[in-house]
Parts: sequence; C-alpha cells; structure tokens
Amino acid sequence: MFTIQVWSNDKYESVEHRAVVNSEKERFSIPYFFNPAHCTWVEPLEELINEHNPAKYKGYNWGKFFAARNRGNFKKLDVENIQISHFRI
Repeated sequence: MFTIQVWSNDKYESVEHRAVVNSEKERFSIPYFFNPAHCTWVEPLEELINEHNPAKYKGYNWGKFFAARNRGNFKKLDVENIQISHFRI
C-alpha cells in the first residue's frame, strides 16, 4: 500500500498490483483492503527521518486524497505512480 511507502519514507516500496494467468492451474485469491480513517494525516514518520535521511514526501490528508482519486475514477493518467508521485519532495 502506498501509505506505507510514505510512512516508511521509501523503506518499503509500493508496487502496482499485477496478476499472471496460469492456464494449467486454478488460482484462488483473497483481496484484503486497508484504508486509514479519512481524518488521517499521512507523512513520513518522525523516527525515520533525520539529516542523513530527509523526508521524501510532503504530508497529505488521506480522506481528501481518496475522494480526489475516486472522482478521477482511479485512472492512471500516464503518471508513473499516480498514487504518490505528486507528494514527492
């Protein structure tokens, strides 16, 4: 999840979900979705930033971000990682 990438200041990288079809074997998947409360402020955690590892993202409100993505119908819009690219410092 991209919020973890921001909270971890890039220690953990968000990846785009992709699935590969295997025509020889049945696939079973269970989706799990986690979203913070709409009032949650997402920014790199203080204990992970210092003078040698400055913050790589500016903070944002999760609810406003999610609402904007929802209004945009979750389109990729030719941006490498639309989820967090515009929050990079």
